Amino acid sequence: MNRILLAGAMALTVLAPAVQAQNRTPRPSRPKPQKPVEIPPAVVVLQVDTTPGDSTRTIIQRDFDFGDRIQPLFLDSATLAEIWQPGARRINFAPLAQTRATLVVRARPTSAGLHVELFDVARGVLRQEDYFRVPKLLPANRLTMARDSLNELLGRKAAALAEALAADSATRDSLERAAAKTVPMKTTRDRANARRAQTARDSISRELDRHAVILRANAVQDTIHFDSVFARIAAKDSVVRDSVGRERRLGIHVVSDEIERWITGIRGISATRIAFIDGTKLKIIDIDGANERTLPTAGAALSPAWSPLGKTIAYADADDRGTRIATFDLRTMRPRLLSASTRGLNITPVYTRDGKNIVWASGGDSPAELVLASASGEDSVAVPYVGRRGAETTSPSFSPDGKQIVFMSPVPLTPQLYTMNVDGTGLRLLTPVVPGKRSYRTGPEWSPKGDEIAYQQQSGDFQVWTIRVKDRVMTQLTNEGENEDPAWAPDGRHLSLTRRLGAIGDPRSIWILDKQTRRLRQLTTSGDARLSDWSPPLRPNY
Repeated sequence: MNRILLAGAMALTVLAPAVQAQNRTPRPSRPKPQKPVEIPPAVVVLQVDTTPGDSTRTIIQRDFDFGDRIQPLFLDSATLAEIWQPGARRINFAPLAQTRATLVVRARPTSAGLHVELFDVARGVLRQEDYFRVPKLLPANRLTMARDSLNELLGRKAAALAEALAADSATRDSLERAAAKTVPMKTTRDRANARRAQTARDSISRELDRHAVILRANAVQDTIHFDSVFARIAAKDSVVRDSVGRERRLGIHVVSDEIERWITGIRGISATRIAFIDGTKLKIIDIDGANERTLPTAGAALSPAWSPLGKTIAYADADDRGTRIATFDLRTMRPRLLSASTRGLNITPVYTRDGKNIVWASGGDSPAELVLASASGEDSVAVPYVGRRGAETTSPSFSPDGKQIVFMSPVPLTPQLYTMNVDGTGLRLLTPVVPGKRSYRTGPEWSPKGDEIAYQQQSGDFQVWTIRVKDRVMTQLTNEGENEDPAWAPDGRHLSLTRRLGAIGDPRSIWILDKQTRRLRQLTTSGDARLSDWSPPLRPNY
């Protein structure tokens, strides 16, 4: 009995705190520690030059803004003039004390490019500097000088023509005076001499007429020739000017990316380009929206993919007979069809990480499977690659180390993402399938860091998601409109995607998404743009 009472007492002792706790007002839970918000450093870019349109400073400031890691600080012209003026040696940091600026960039033109310096505002000292090669723009009066030179040469020819015609005219006047002279006509010899003299004068006059016609015809031909020469010079100048302008902008983007590396430890993405499809045309564009160009492909283009070095683009070339895999050489500006891909179903090409081969999905009567052929075009027949046999396999993408591949296959019921080692082992269903819940995932692309894969998922409209490779945690990145075709930037933070905000059938455009802040920026503004792919870091051709 005592033991029972003792046990009951102990039970009440244990339960009493719990009962009391139920009667007490619960204390507010302690807030969980939050990760501090990363504030991009505010940077002032001083005046560089007076280039019309996009100045060097404007391009660098825009690059900082679009990179999302640096906040360019825009000051009024009076404050900038107080801080530093071109030609001055020292920077006056005092006016910056009233701003949020932490760093100052000064880029001064040199004979070969730019001398760039990065200053710490708080300490007023030089933090880093370097010299960069940047091509100079062609002189604005280059065509005027060419036209003036041609006009001067044409003027000399016109003066020579006038001199020759004047000489012929003097000869003609001499003939007329000779014909007007009275000659004796008494004898047969006199009359014969007179006839011979008149015949000679008539012959010389006819020769003068023929000579005048030739001279005037040559003058007309000279004018036509010089107009043609100037047209060729103007056309060539336009091509060279555009090329130099593009390479100069790319050179400035390289400067921006290196400054960003100085400041944040991560190289920027400004010196990259994006390939995309507009209707049936293959196009490329700088990531700030400049230099949009159409590449002359053999047929309609689909699914562009950059090579690891950024010198060629693989794509699917389509006509009425089907598709073939092709490459476009950006150095020669010429396309080439791979003989290893005969007309039929050939889609979603991608380069292997070493750039030596191209892998794509090839099919026909049977489901599409992954095949491989040399990127140089030397192979005549593609060979089977890893994949799921007996089921469609498309949209391959390699891991950064080249040891694994992710692809899409409609197994078990709807398209899902699978990973596999490149030797065909280690097949794994990456995207989880919930029984009774419809899911549709496709268009995978492995991130440059290798830790996650971006893809598109249909939940009503298509939206862009990522999935972590290690634990398969999925994150939805977009939710407004329809968003498809994600492609990673080299920094592993930004993605390009196809976006449509209107109804089905409305034009689409390419947008840039910052995965960290979810900032969206429209890149293309015309046509029907889709299927983008991001280039590796590029270097100017000089």
